[in-house]
Amino acid sequence: MDWDDLKVFLAVASAGSLAGGARRLGVSQATAWRRVRALEDALRVTLFERRPGGYTLTMVGTNLLAAVDGVQRTIESARGRLADEPVEVEGEVRVAAPEFVGLMVAERLPALARAHPRLVIELLTGSPAAGLLARDVDIALRVEHKAGTGFVLERVFAVPFALYASPAYLKRHGAPRAIDDLKGHALVAFDHSMAHVAPKPWLRSGGRGATIAFRSNSPHARLLAARAGLGLAMLPEPLVRDAPGLRLALPSEQVGRLDLMLFVASDLRREPRVTAARDFLVDLLQAG
Repeated sequence: MDWDDLKVFLAVASAGSLAGGARRLGVSQATAWRRVRALEDALRVTLFERRPGGYTLTMVGTNLLAAVDGVQRTIESARGRLADEPVEVEGEVRVAAPEFVGLMVAERLPALARAHPRLVIELLTGSPAAGLLARDVDIALRVEHKAGTGFVLERVFAVPFALYASPAYLKRHGAPRAIDDLKGHALVAFDHSMAHVAPKPWLRSGGRGATIAFRSNSPHARLLAARAGLGLAMLPEPLVRDAPGLRLALPSEQVGRLDLMLFVASDLRREPRVTAARDFLVDLLQAG
């Protein structure tokens, strides 16, 4: 057996797809396919079944994974100790996150690049419900508790939300007095599919009396609409902190906080590239 063939086998098995395994190793799909076939030919077994949802291990493949995965970790650990230096961080990490987190990540990437120049973050943003639906996600940040199989919850961050508006809007309408008294105000709101994703105080009584002026699942779009003077928008504080053209209309003490959960693929928790990306995200979100 060729150890390089085994490394490709491990990557495809953990990713659940040929494309995902090739991406993690930085090789073409054709190369990954040749390596898998060479390993199967050498062992005279079938390791994967190709299905519409991806590559599924056969029983023989599952047994090989259990045997080889531990060997790989032992080799990497020993290599780092013998060299008296940490294992080099390189490769790609696919992160799924809400859009407002994605904007924060993009702004802080130069610091990560300085620390780990060979580490690449591939960022997928979208609705919270889609956070774990993308193929081959290594790390997922979600505001919904259901994680799906194969993921471990590692951290929970309380993100404060508040109501914001443009100075011109507040001059015309004034600031609301309470979360449940928005009579006479226009509201820039979540879209219907995300109506249940909000801090608990807002879910209980927020927005009463307001007229809906615009809906969007994009916090950036809601921010721009509020900045243009369309109405009040409930937004995460970290997104608005450095945004010009908005004023606080109702603080997070009244609007509430939303839990943001960080999930890591259980079979990748000890990989240096995933660990480095996770630590970067933890530092980012703790700093707010």
